[in-house]
Amino acid sequence: MLVESVQHVFLTFAESILSGLRSSLEILRCNPVLYALILIFCSLLSRIVYLKYFHPLARFPGPRLAPLSNGFWYYTILSGRGPWKNHGWHQRWGPIVRIAPNHLSFGSHAAQKAIYGFGTRTVPSMIKDPIFFTPEVDHSMNIINETDREEHSRMRRMLSFAFSNSNLLENEDVLVRRTDEFVKTIGTMQSQHGKRGFNIVQQFNYVTFNIMGEMSFGDSFDARLDAQPEHRYHWADVIVDTTYMNDVMRAVCVIPGLFSFLEWWKTDHMKKTLYRHAEYATEHTEARLKINTARKDFTYHILSSKGPRPSTLEMGSHFNVIMMAGAVTTATFLAGVTYYLGHNKAAMSRLQHEMRTRFKTLDEITSRALMECEYLNAVVEEGLRIYPPAGAGHLSRIVPAGGCEIEGEWIPEGTRVSVHSWSVLRDPLNFWNPSAFIPERWMKNEPEGQGGDRLETSLPFSYGPRGCLGKNLAYLEMRMVLAKLFWQYDLAWFNSDEIVWERDTKGYTLWEKSDLRVLLRDHHPGGVSSATL
Repeated sequence: MLVESVQHVFLTFAESILSGLRSSLEILRCNPVLYALILIFCSLLSRIVYLKYFHPLARFPGPRLAPLSNGFWYYTILSGRGPWKNHGWHQRWGPIVRIAPNHLSFGSHAAQKAIYGFGTRTVPSMIKDPIFFTPEVDHSMNIINETDREEHSRMRRMLSFAFSNSNLLENEDVLVRRTDEFVKTIGTMQSQHGKRGFNIVQQFNYVTFNIMGEMSFGDSFDARLDAQPEHRYHWADVIVDTTYMNDVMRAVCVIPGLFSFLEWWKTDHMKKTLYRHAEYATEHTEARLKINTARKDFTYHILSSKGPRPSTLEMGSHFNVIMMAGAVTTATFLAGVTYYLGHNKAAMSRLQHEMRTRFKTLDEITSRALMECEYLNAVVEEGLRIYPPAGAGHLSRIVPAGGCEIEGEWIPEGTRVSVHSWSVLRDPLNFWNPSAFIPERWMKNEPEGQGGDRLETSLPFSYGPRGCLGKNLAYLEMRMVLAKLFWQYDLAWFNSDEIVWERDTKGYTLWEKSDLRVLLRDHHPGGVSSATL
């Protein structure tokens, strides 16, 4: 009897389930929209479960939403607080953090060597991530976004001599003259837009723009600027406004069809930033190619390089990124280091003492002489460490076929990997008191330089075969502008009561900087000690 009762109950239960399923199927048959919604829900649920618990990267910790969509990562970038959020993740979860479904962030120096290095016999150097370095951002291939090794090597060979120290020192007159113009200009500025002081960040943008522009296009640069209907520095302003849009476009490109739609329906902001910047680069390239000149500018070296001559489109694309990366990053450094020097009066005083005792006039300051100025070089290195010009984002690479080991963990092939340099530079295991601006840590004879800081972990120009081609020029510019600026002027006032640099700047792949308003006092009243001013 008991067995029969159990069987009866079981059969009744089964019949009720089947009846319910038949009713549900009938409802779905009559409601195809509901059927489609259920299928979509089940598909999404299964994908979420896979990404969260069964994906090859599921064992790595990270924010709860990171494994589910690339959207979480791009939201983090575009919020402008990415450097600090990402550093917080590494502080919480350690040196390896999963920041997107197929993307790992590393926070260690060892990972820098593995990810950006030249490769080994068993593991080749990693290629650039084609999603991050997408050609859609620049509208053509160039030295920055080219992912093919052979093609990138061709481009690098073509540009390498232009950025060599020997060529840059041969063209030092451009660096000196443009810096002297900057020093003279800011000496006449007192206030802007009804506010006390002037925004020195803008002036840093303009001087680096002038240096990079004349280095690139030679005699045609000023002529083209004079001929344009907009004011002289309109392109420089466009470049600054375009840095954020580059990251927006990277986010757009991961959504199928969205970039094509925006190419068809361009917003006014896109026209005024991304497209106008590309147009300026092309216009200046074409203007330079129309003139015959003996000046050995960057264009000269491109045209003189071995191999087939690059197309005008390719040259314009190279100058698109050269003008942006070369001008904005150096200006970013100059703005950041000025802020930190303003807050460290002892460092400012020591820097000015070195400059003013070593050089009797502004004209005595040369690139070669500055290479030997110990404290100036310490200030430069510490400025690059505490506020790395390109250290806000992730320069991602792709793990090669077969996978490889990074930080003691086996990483599957095809994984996007990158080093969050901000976390490396703010790690107390690498630097004592990492949030403090201490130039002396770079000087071996100073007590601060004997504290065991791992100076080799600071790689502001990246590392390996894709390291920054403009490193030599950047160092020359940084030293020259800082030296002449603080030889000539004292920082009488800046808006330190209004801004906190890390709070008020925004970190995308490049930085969006706050207004740093200053008042300067001429240290040489009665006339500038230079024949050029």
